[in-house]
Amino acid sequence: MSHRIVNAKSADGTCEVTISELGSPMFFGPSSITVKVSWDTDPGVIGSENVTEIKTDLHNDGKSLGSGNFTVTWHGNIPTVITHGEEQPDQSYTFNWK
Repeated sequence: MSHRIVNAKSADGTCEVTISELGSPMFFGPSSITVKVSWDTDPGVIGSENVTEIKTDLHNDGKSLGSGNFTVTWHGNIPTVITHGEEQPDQSYTFNWK
């Protein structure tokens, strides 16, 4: 079962980032996360969005994740997500649908 940790929107409201953890880490193992980025490409048309999703692991010494494990920054409606884990270097992901 996944639970949402972060939900962030761009200043113009055309892009949304959702970060979820799937289950909980197993005895000092990594957490499985999903980063989903959705752009509303035409606000006048329902379902006209572009979605990018990645699934990866985050090594955080077996601890459950919280919003402090992620930083979302914006350049217009282009998000960069940085993951922070206790047992790994920060990882950076930039999403641009164009």
